[in-house]
Amino acid sequence: MKKYILMLLAAAGISAASAQKVTLLNRHTVQVQLKSGQMMYLDFYGNNIFRLFQDPAGGELRDPAAQPAAQILVDNPRREVSLSLQGNMVQTPALFLTVKAGGQLEVKHREGSLSRQAGEQQRVLEIQPAEFKKGKTQLTLSKEAKDHFYGGGCQNGRFSHQGQRIAIVNTNNWVDGGVASPAPFYWSTSGYGVMGYTFTPGQYDFAQEGQVTLMHETSYLDYFFMFNPYSLGLLNDYYQLTGNPVLLPKFGFYEGHLNAYNRDYWTEKEGGFMLYEDGKHYNESQKDNGGIRESLNGEKNNYQFSARAAIDRYLDNDMPLGWFLPNDGYGAGYGQTETLDGNVQNLREFGEYARSKGVEIGLWTQSDLHPKEGVEALLQRDIVKEVRDAGVRVLKTDVAWVGAGYSFGLNGVADVAQIMPYYGANARPFIITLDGWAGTQRYAGIWTGDQTGGEWEYIRFHIPTYIGCGLSGQPNVSSDMDGIFGGKNMPVNIRDFQWKTFTPMQLNMDGWGSNPKYPQALGEPATSINRNYLKLKSALMPYTYTIAREAVDGKPMVRAMFLEEEGRDGFLLGKSTRYQFMYGPSLLVAPVYKDTEMQDGGDDIRNGIYLPRGLWMDVFDAKVYEGGRIINDFQAPLWKIPVFAKAGAIIPMTEAHLTPGQCRGDLIKLFVVPGKDNAFNLYDDDGTTDAYLRGEYATNLIETRSDGKSRLCVDIHPTKGWFRGLENSKEVVVCIPVHGGDCRLKAKVGGRKATARLDIAEETSPFAEYLKDNPCGIDVPKVRIARISIEGKVDLSRQGVSIEVDGIFTDTANPDLAKGGSLQAPAASVDSIGAYSLTTRWNAVDNADYYEILFEDKVYSTIRNLRHTIEELSPETGYDIKV
Repeated sequence: MKKYILMLLAAAGISAASAQKVTLLNRHTVQVQLKSGQMMYLDFYGNNIFRLFQDPAGGELRDPAAQPAAQILVDNPRREVSLSLQGNMVQTPALFLTVKAGGQLEVKHREGSLSRQAGEQQRVLEIQPAEFKKGKTQLTLSKEAKDHFYGGGCQNGRFSHQGQRIAIVNTNNWVDGGVASPAPFYWSTSGYGVMGYTFTPGQYDFAQEGQVTLMHETSYLDYFFMFNPYSLGLLNDYYQLTGNPVLLPKFGFYEGHLNAYNRDYWTEKEGGFMLYEDGKHYNESQKDNGGIRESLNGEKNNYQFSARAAIDRYLDNDMPLGWFLPNDGYGAGYGQTETLDGNVQNLREFGEYARSKGVEIGLWTQSDLHPKEGVEALLQRDIVKEVRDAGVRVLKTDVAWVGAGYSFGLNGVADVAQIMPYYGANARPFIITLDGWAGTQRYAGIWTGDQTGGEWEYIRFHIPTYIGCGLSGQPNVSSDMDGIFGGKNMPVNIRDFQWKTFTPMQLNMDGWGSNPKYPQALGEPATSINRNYLKLKSALMPYTYTIAREAVDGKPMVRAMFLEEEGRDGFLLGKSTRYQFMYGPSLLVAPVYKDTEMQDGGDDIRNGIYLPRGLWMDVFDAKVYEGGRIINDFQAPLWKIPVFAKAGAIIPMTEAHLTPGQCRGDLIKLFVVPGKDNAFNLYDDDGTTDAYLRGEYATNLIETRSDGKSRLCVDIHPTKGWFRGLENSKEVVVCIPVHGGDCRLKAKVGGRKATARLDIAEETSPFAEYLKDNPCGIDVPKVRIARISIEGKVDLSRQGVSIEVDGIFTDTANPDLAKGGSLQAPAASVDSIGAYSLTTRWNAVDNADYYEILFEDKVYSTIRNLRHTIEELSPETGYDIKV
C-alpha cells in the first residue's frame, strides 16, 4: 500500500524530549497532556478526518467565537469512527497516528496520495511547533517541490497556488489578485486537506521552499485535517464538515437581470444613454431633475421606464430570461408609497406580472433584512413579508451589508435560507452573495464583486477564478455580464456571453455601465450572437442541471483539466491550462480572453488549447482533432467560441426556450459524438423545492456502445425514481454528427421492434442553431447530422429505448493537413528571452501546413506563424525546445 507520514508538532517551546500522557477520552477524542501541563486534542470526525486543537491559555475544545452567531460546521458532521489506542499509537481503518515526545504526531495514511505512484517511498510531512504570538497563531508544514495546492475560496485570477501566498481575508478588491469570498480551506496533491476552524482572517503561504505556513489571527490552534488519496474525496470531506453546496433552482441557471426601478429619473437627450421604445434617447439621474421617474409596475404612467417593461424587453427581443431583481437598496426600494405594507403590495403586483411571463423575482440588499426603527418606508425591509406575500424567490446580499464578511455574512445567508420556505412548497433557496466563508456553499452561490467590463482583463482573470472556486468547494459561482461598470466594446461583450454559457449563473447588472447591459444593447451582430448563446444555454439545461447535481456531491460544473485527464503532471496541475476548463464530463471550453490577432470585425484566433488524449470534435463544424497536444492558431470568428466534445460524449439537450417554465419535460434529445463507449446518468427533479433532498428525483441511465468504426448503439434505460411533476411519456430524439455513409437504423422500445425515423441532412449544429437566420450575414457552417426520432412518445417509467445505427462514418483525418510533398526540418533559433518567457523563431519550410514544437514532453501543434512564445517559465533555468 502507498503510505505517507504527517508529522505534527504541537506547542511552541516544548522540547522534543518532553514526555506526555495520551488518553482516549471517548470514542472519538484523544487528549495529549504535555509535560508543560498544556493539553492538545485530536478529535476525530471520521476515520480519515481529525481536528487538532491546542489552547496555550488552557481552554478546551469549543466552537470559534462568532458575532453575530454563525456555524461553520453543518449539523451532525461526525461519522462513525473505529478508534483504538495502544500506548502512544492511535489507529483508525484509514490512519496510523503515533504521538511522540513533545506532542509530535506521526500519521501514516493507508491508501497513499494523489501524486505518488506505487513503489515510491513513504512521504513525511513535518509540522513545526505552533508559534503562539500576540493575536496570531502560525503552523508550519513541510512540502515537496512537486506538491500543488488548491482552495482558499474565490481568489480572483488564481486556482493553482504553488509558489504563491493567498489571503484568507475579505479584501473587497475585485480585480486580479483580490479576494471576494475566501474559505479557510485548501488541499494538496499529497492527499491531505486543511481547514482553519475560525472566523478570523489569515494567510496561507505556499511560496517558501520546503514548507507551507498557515496563519490565522487567533490566540489558539484549531485546524481540521482531512486525508484522502482522491481530489474529489477531499472536497467531499470538506462538505462533510461544512455542508454540501446547494442545488440552485432551475430558473437560476438562466440569465438574470438586475437594476433599480424606484430611484432614477429619465430626461430626453439626443444620443443619450438608452434608446427607448418611443424612438427617443434618454439619460438617467439619481436625483430629481424634472424627468420621468421609474417604477416597478408603470403605475406613474411611465411604462417604458418600469421594471415590467424591462422584462418585456427581453421577451420581445426573443432573449431568454429566468429571474429579475428590481431594486438595489442604494436609495431604491420597491415601492413609492408611504408605508412598508404599501410597498410590499407594489412588489407583489410586480411579482404577479413577472410570474405571468414565466420569470421569478427577487431583491438585493445593502441593509438588514428585518424591519428597523428609524428607517424610511422606501428603504424599509421585511424579508418574511417579501417572501411570503410578494413571492420573492431570490436574494442578493450586497457588500454594503455583508462587507464585514466572516460570521456576519454566513449568518445573513443562513437567515435567508431559513426564511425562503415562507414562499411555500418547501421553496429551494436561491441566494447570491460575496464575502463568503467556509459553509457559505450550503446556502448560497457567490459572485466575484463589482468589476469593469469592456476590457479583456475582465474575461481573462475570471476563467481561473471560476476554476478555483470549484476546487474550493464553491461551485455555484458567477460574475456580472460584461461587468457592472464599463462596456461599449462589442467583441468583449460577445465573448463574455459566449463563455458564460458554460458556467452556472449569468447576472446582467444594468444601470451603472457605459451602456445598458441588455444582451441586445450594442446592436448587431452582438444581438444575434448573444441571443444564440442565451438560447444555447437554455437548450443545454438537461446537461447543465445534471452536472449541477453532480457538483452537490463534489465534482464542480466548471472543472479544472486535471480532474478529467488521466495521469497527473505539473503541466495540468499548475497554471498552464488556467484559460480553459471542462464543463461537465463532455465539453472542453477554451474562451477567447484576449486580442491575439483580432481583425476589424472581431474575428480572432485562439492559441494554447490543450486537448487531452483521444479524439475531440468541434461542436460547431464537427471537425475531429487528435488530442494529447496543444493546438494553436485555432480560428475563432466573432460568433464562435472554441468548444470541443470528446469522443463518446453524451449531451442531453432540449429545444431552446425563453423562460424556465417552457422547458419541455416530455422530451429527451441527445447529442451523441461517436467513437467511444460511454455513459451519462441524466438527472431531473421538480427544480424548485427541497424535495430532492428527501429522495424525490429521477434518473435515466444513458449508455453508448461503439465499435470504433461504423456502428453506434444508444440505450436509454427506464426511469428510476419519481418526483412531483415528472412526465413519464417522452419524445425521444437522438442527433449524431456524421461525415458520410449510408446509415441503417434499428430501434427497440421495451425490447420490441419500434418504428423510428432516420433523417440525414446538412444543417446547422445544435450549438449554433439559433444563428442560422441571423440578419447580419454571419456564415455558419453546415454539419451532417443523423437525426433519429422514435415514433410517438415512450413511457420511460416502464420501458427503455435501444437505437442501433450502422454505417456511421466519422472523418478522423487531421483537418489542418492539406498540402503534400516532402518536408525538411526547419532551422530554429532563439528570437527573444523575457523574464518568464522564451520566443523561438524558424525559417519557412516548403509544403508545411503548420509547425510543431516539442517542449517538456508536450507537443505544441498547428502553429502557422514562424515564431512562437512559451510563457510561465522559471528564470535562470535551461530549457530544451525542438521545432
